[in-house]
Amino acid sequence: MQKKSVLFLSSEHASNAVPEFLKAHFKSKEAKAVLKTHRGYDIGAGDVFWELAKILRTSYAIQGAYTRLAIDLNRNSNKNHRYSEFTEQATDVEKQRMEGYWDGFRDAFLGAVKAELSKKNPSQIIHLSIHSFTPELDGKVRNADIGILYDPSRKKEAAYAKALKKNLETYFPELRVRFNYPYLGKTDGHATALRKQYKDSEYLGFEIEFNQGMLTHSNPADVAQLLAESLPE
Repeated sequence: MQKKSVLFLSSEHASNAVPEFLKAHFKSKEAKAVLKTHRGYDIGAGDVFWELAKILRTSYAIQGAYTRLAIDLNRNSNKNHRYSEFTEQATDVEKQRMEGYWDGFRDAFLGAVKAELSKKNPSQIIHLSIHSFTPELDGKVRNADIGILYDPSRKKEAAYAKALKKNLETYFPELRVRFNYPYLGKTDGHATALRKQYKDSEYLGFEIEFNQGMLTHSNPADVAQLLAESLPE
């Protein structure tokens, strides 16, 4: 009998808000300008995330409250890599508060995962981490509408990713869907950290990357609906 699955959602870069205690580090014109760009947050990702959560009535959904330029919730290994040029010189006390925020976000998600997997008959967790990418970076145009990021070495994850791509292309043939684009799915990130703790039979993690050009000209509810309709059974 096929194991049941439950959907968990996250959106680590949904907001470009600055915590009150860090605002002194974002007073410059440069900082204020960068906060409004793709470097400050994943433009449109938060709107799609919330619409998707409503449609799917997911078991668990959590969104980042602050800009990735304060601290990056999608970075793991070296704590210094979590900070931007605007916060790398923050005081130890300020960094401690931001580390508490990072820990709180990750621990809340991990706690929900543990709770599900500790049940007598646990379901397999399907984690969709919702992101967006700038249509052009360093003069190079990105040639995709949706990227499905996953770890190809995990068989169940690979199979799910292939089924999702096939569904998207079948139901919406005008979409350009690519695997592990514009980033690699097995590099440093929230899903990567969870893969290290759980087997392929317990947890499948995917970053879903939407082209911001696509999101700018689309209704978030429509984008969420097309993803929801394409999720494998």
